[in-house]
Amino acid sequence: MEMTGMRILVLEDEYLIGLDLERIAEESGAQSVQLIATVGELQAQIANNTDYDLAILEVQARGVSSLDSAAEMQRRGLPIVFTTAYDSQANGVPGFPDIPVVAKPYGKAQILQAVAKALATSKRNSASRRNGASGEFV
Repeated sequence: MEMTGMRILVLEDEYLIGLDLERIAEESGAQSVQLIATVGELQAQIANNTDYDLAILEVQARGVSSLDSAAEMQRRGLPIVFTTAYDSQANGVPGFPDIPVVAKPYGKAQILQAVAKALATSKRNSASRRNGASGEFV
């Protein structure tokens, strides 16, 4: 899955890993990549309603969970991919069954596969909301 023309938000607290994600996105055609390192910066991006097409979020950045921010992004319909260094989260993050998780260390192929899944899931969810489902949690 290519990221042609997409605006990508990346939360990654390890600078070199963040640069690698930025490289992967740019090589895959991303229009822009916003690299941030803290959940506080992530919350500011959400508060500013900055327009992104996809978010790649580390589950735990500098010891702070990104899950509350991810839930808000998910409510807004933004496709998300999680990354994690924790084996316990490699098969899924509780409360986010449809969001793909990529375990560190990873390569370009794993990221692109997760992006394709996130975009496909987001399209299905958008279609169900248009067909009458509210998309709200019950």
